[in-house]
Amino acid sequence: MVYHVIIDLDDLGKRRVGKVISLLEKMGFEFVEIKKRITLHSGNEFSGIGQFILKSKLKDLEAMNFYHERFVGILDEKIEHLYGNNVELFFENEEKQFEPNELWEVIVDKVFEKGKDMPIIFVVTTGDGDGFDGSFIPNDFEPEAHEYYNPRTLMPLGK
Repeated sequence: MVYHVIIDLDDLGKRRVGKVISLLEKMGFEFVEIKKRITLHSGNEFSGIGQFILKSKLKDLEAMNFYHERFVGILDEKIEHLYGNNVELFFENEEKQFEPNELWEVIVDKVFEKGKDMPIIFVVTTGDGDGFDGSFIPNDFEPEAHEYYNPRTLMPLGK
């Protein structure tokens, strides 16, 4: 099973990424890959279908309940920032199966201690083998990455 840990980066491009990697390696995960995206704050460079897909993927994750309470009124802005400024860590663990939300809780508790400096962070999984090649966060600059996406399933048709 491949586990994706997505962390919203601050303006300096940091958020205890090394501590997250260290924690998961101690728990028996094999660190496979890292993908990092940092954009400048020069307008809304990444609006469009990529953000829409990301928001629709995130809405059903259990961690969103926590963020809805924590970031009342500004969650959409936080997700937009996450889209353009994030690090995605890829881990494999063939021996044990972890629920993504349980792993999220361990990371939040052990690394961020649910403090005020805790970033938006998500843990998701993909199936067996080679899942780390594909990022959970879509990229507007890679149109072929949206082949699986049917906008009619996410957007209601107008009357």
